[in-house]
Amino acid sequence: MPLNVQQRKVGPVFVGAYAIGGVALFLAIVLGVPGVQLVMAGIAFTVAVAVTGAAMQLRYIRERRLLIDISSRSLWFKPRASRGAWMVAAAASTLAPAAAMVYGLINGLAGSASRSIVVGTSVIAVVGLVTLGRMLWSARLPAGLELTELGIHGIRGAGEAHLMWEDIADVGVVAAPSAKLSISDTNGSPPILASMPYLGADPNDVAVVLRFFRDNPDERSVLMEGGTAALQRVEEALAESIT
Repeated sequence: MPLNVQQRKVGPVFVGAYAIGGVALFLAIVLGVPGVQLVMAGIAFTVAVAVTGAAMQLRYIRERRLLIDISSRSLWFKPRASRGAWMVAAAASTLAPAAAMVYGLINGLAGSASRSIVVGTSVIAVVGLVTLGRMLWSARLPAGLELTELGIHGIRGAGEAHLMWEDIADVGVVAAPSAKLSISDTNGSPPILASMPYLGADPNDVAVVLRFFRDNPDERSVLMEGGTAALQRVEEALAESIT
């Protein structure tokens, strides 16, 4: 199935973000206050890690690959493990400025540091801790979306989708601000929304596959033959419907 990912020119955004990190690194070198220099170095490190991680995720999206776990006996749309690693690294890196500030205060290096720097690094650290906490909580869910003969399971970071096939009311794609898979259940709960980074595949492709197996119960046994066989069957069925 052809992927349908819209590419965007965001190079200047990353250049600007790296520039902010560069300014922080410059200040870390030229300032004469050791404590503030440590904090600026921590900010430069945070920016470098976060922006590099975001750039790698964009590159992954632009590759337009449909990623599945070929070792699984089910059809499992699964994003690269590197995505999760970069997210954790980016969140953890936000603690660096605060750690530098604490070190400076303990060692008497940040006596002249402004209150705004103390508050700023504290806010950044709180954001990082909250993000890490959310990641830890979402780790209870499988990465990506798994389709089995009985139902679906996922989606780490996007929402809890543990549904039997007969409990899936609607499958669609929400277009704004970016394409997201939308799964609604028969209980009327708010739909689960997942974009490509959380799925490892274009939401449009995943929606087609989900609809096929939801609407064709007799075809679900192929899901237990592995992802390659399941996707091949969907492609064959689509080709047959066209001809």
